[in-house]
Amino acid sequence: MALLNPFRPLRNLSFYVIVGLALTAVLDLLSIIIGLAQIVSPESSFDMDEEGSVSVWLMLQGLIYLLNLPTFIFAAVMFLVWLHRAHSNLEMLEARNLQFTSGWVVGWWFIPFANLVKPFQVVREVWWESDPQGADDEQLFLSESLRSAPTYMGFWWGMWLLSNITANITSRVYDPDTMTNVAIGGVLFIVTGVLSMIAAILAMMVVRDITERQASRFAIVSLRGRQSDAPPPPPTFGQGV
Repeated sequence: MALLNPFRPLRNLSFYVIVGLALTAVLDLLSIIIGLAQIVSPESSFDMDEEGSVSVWLMLQGLIYLLNLPTFIFAAVMFLVWLHRAHSNLEMLEARNLQFTSGWVVGWWFIPFANLVKPFQVVREVWWESDPQGADDEQLFLSESLRSAPTYMGFWWGMWLLSNITANITSRVYDPDTMTNVAIGGVLFIVTGVLSMIAAILAMMVVRDITERQASRFAIVSLRGRQSDAPPPPPTFGQGV
């Protein structure tokens, strides 16, 4: 008989994920503030001798990007490690209706077009199957597409997709070597920063809630297992006469 994967708590991993996401949210906020300055005072610049003038605000946006890149990579890697562990825990948590394997929990994030939908479905499955109360017999017959998730979780995924789209557009407009489109770039930096910051905050909620749900479910499953393994109570005097 195949052994179940041992349950591994998510609390330590979730801490690192939340710290990484919080740092990206702070950097997004700074980008928003600088974007507002770009709109209010787009002409602010300093001379680069023969190379002409360079926008102060675009140089600061470039600095934030350099800080945000390793922070984002750290948060993304920790999130995927956390998600893989969370899905691996489902077997030990007596999940009965899994649609995804733990290997593809990470793999779907890197498949073009499929990564627009599948990763969200994976997170939704982890959330659903981590329900401390479990599923009743009727719910077990529900198809994967009918499984519900909190409204904020769908909002998180929408913000994540939109922030990636606007970030791509902003990167095409951003040019620290020219003073043109500084104000327009400010608007794009603000939109991208707001979407990214909201996505990061909601992602922290996702990580927190699933971590707590799995801890609660594991406690219930463990208690039920100890009760089933306990020897039956001895018969009382006169029983069975």
